[in-house]
Amino acid sequence: MKFFTKLDDIYTRGKSQMLNIKLSRACVAFLLLTALSLQLVSPAFASGYLADPMSIGVGARSMGMGKAYVGMAEDGDAIFTNPAGIAGISSAKLSSMYTNLMGDVNYTVLGGAFPYGDKSAIGIGLVSSRVADITLRDDTGAITGSNLTWGSHVLFVSYGTYLSELPLNLNLGKDVAVGANLKYYNVGGSGLDGSGSGFDADLSALYPANEYATLGVTLQNALPASIGAKITKSGSDYDSIPSTLKVGAKVALMDKEGKGLFTNNSRKLYTNVDYDYYPTRTSVPGTLHAGIEFWPTENLALRAGSDSSDLTLGVGVRASGVAFDYAYHPYSGITENTSHYFSISYVGDPTKRTLQISVDSPADKAVIYDDNIKVSGKVNFTEGEIGPTIKDVTIKVNGVNAQVMPDGSFTANSPVNKYGKKLIVVEATTPAGDGTVKELRLVRLTSFADVPEGYWAKMPIENNATVGLVQGYPDGNFKPASALTRAELATLLVRARGIEPSAGRARQVFKDVKPDFWGAKYVEIAQREGLIKGYPDKTFRPNNKISKAEGIAVLVRFDKLALAEVDAKPYWDVSIHHWAARHIQAAKDAGMLKFVDNNRLGPKQVLVRAQAVDMLGKTSLASGKIKDLYTWEKGFQKEFTPEDRPKIRASVY
Repeated sequence: MKFFTKLDDIYTRGKSQMLNIKLSRACVAFLLLTALSLQLVSPAFASGYLADPMSIGVGARSMGMGKAYVGMAEDGDAIFTNPAGIAGISSAKLSSMYTNLMGDVNYTVLGGAFPYGDKSAIGIGLVSSRVADITLRDDTGAITGSNLTWGSHVLFVSYGTYLSELPLNLNLGKDVAVGANLKYYNVGGSGLDGSGSGFDADLSALYPANEYATLGVTLQNALPASIGAKITKSGSDYDSIPSTLKVGAKVALMDKEGKGLFTNNSRKLYTNVDYDYYPTRTSVPGTLHAGIEFWPTENLALRAGSDSSDLTLGVGVRASGVAFDYAYHPYSGITENTSHYFSISYVGDPTKRTLQISVDSPADKAVIYDDNIKVSGKVNFTEGEIGPTIKDVTIKVNGVNAQVMPDGSFTANSPVNKYGKKLIVVEATTPAGDGTVKELRLVRLTSFADVPEGYWAKMPIENNATVGLVQGYPDGNFKPASALTRAELATLLVRARGIEPSAGRARQVFKDVKPDFWGAKYVEIAQREGLIKGYPDKTFRPNNKISKAEGIAVLVRFDKLALAEVDAKPYWDVSIHHWAARHIQAAKDAGMLKFVDNNRLGPKQVLVRAQAVDMLGKTSLASGKIKDLYTWEKGFQKEFTPEDRPKIRASVY
């Protein structure tokens, strides 16, 4: 009982100037509570102020940093200094602290915070201080009381959430956390006057200024005594609960990319500065707190700070979700007043960073034309304390290593050798087995030099060519405005059916189509399949340009459309008695003639390649193939990579 031994000496020497036992008891209570708050507020007790035990009940982690924690405010300790900080927790947090303050005051702190929804949390805490074996003397030095006890206790509940979760129409640009404590005070002891109880509340906020700096503010004991926020004692006596305005800032000097002023994925360094102002005790000077916290590894923290003029030190160890914290805090440079703070907290297993990939180019479900595609993106990580870093990550694009930059960006070129569907697989892996995959579905279309952007039949030509129904010329052109010959139309229809000509000479089915004619085999197949018909004189006239009416009739037969009854002219220039009127009406009803303008078909005009392909694309066969081409949910297959290509073993008999 060093503290009270010194007090007894003061009494014995007569320097206390106490006049009676009641006044000496009040002085003892005042000095005790002053010791609890560690703020020498001259006759604070006598003037009706109660020292708040929560000025010390902040946890050993904060104590090791000079009690600077308002801007950091994380884990379960946030309920004691800035309850807004618990809004961001994702799992239950429990904390406790014990110290024997100056060898006299037993100080116990218990608290817990629990998630309540996605972006809110509730908490509960207890700060308890107790002194036993108090001896009182009168002004003559005679003992007037012994083995007395005195205690001051605060029980409170906390709530933290984000402004975005509240029904407020605010647009601050940042998701600000807010919080509050509702507190119940109880003070008293055996053999001493001054027992009482009361309530008060704290209000707080936490503002993310940028990626590496956070600002915090807490108004402790914010309610005025006029509404009952005071310690009510016997009779009409009461003590006011002094308010404290705490403002603070945390700056992450070193942290992982995007979280610190300087990037380091394995070490962390934080600095904290708090300032306490006492609005109800303006004669009391403000208190400055400053501290640093260095994490050389994920499980060890080293701390140092300044609590006003007192230097502090601390260390923390984390293992299996439990944090062990110690703080060394001398008071006023007096060795005998040095206190040691011990905290044991459950912080949960450290959250693990998970690997993610974002691909900037190409987009999923993109349509491309090039035979080589540049794949670019970035490796990202979710929030977490442990897990892979960028130096551990390998990126492969379809089995080929991509270059990964220190900032996580990557690029790679992937060949697209075939037309049609193409699957790009971007894989991110680490030696520890972490990994994620991003799949990009592409469609590479066939393009032609003479089918420019904006051409009316660009998409039908490219779609039909991509699914293999039509082909261009060896020079890379399609010649969309060229007239279609009868032999070319026969060839187009055979290819559309997917029929491959057999080897050997063609059989002559029309007298004007010799076996050595370039399209003889296609004409033979088209005649056999009923796709074309010859003339009564047993000729086919393969080089004749086909008219629109003839082409429409052929494609209607190809698609096996039912011939329509014609009660009115299908078009202004097609009479109901035209030999192809029923075919034209059937094609019109099937939506095959969208290219016709001004209600004039021009049935005798030549059918050009673009018009033929446009009609072909609307047949059931072609439209099915084209629909399948753009069906993104199926048909994309992973390509063999150099690592997973199957090996073929040869056997010798």
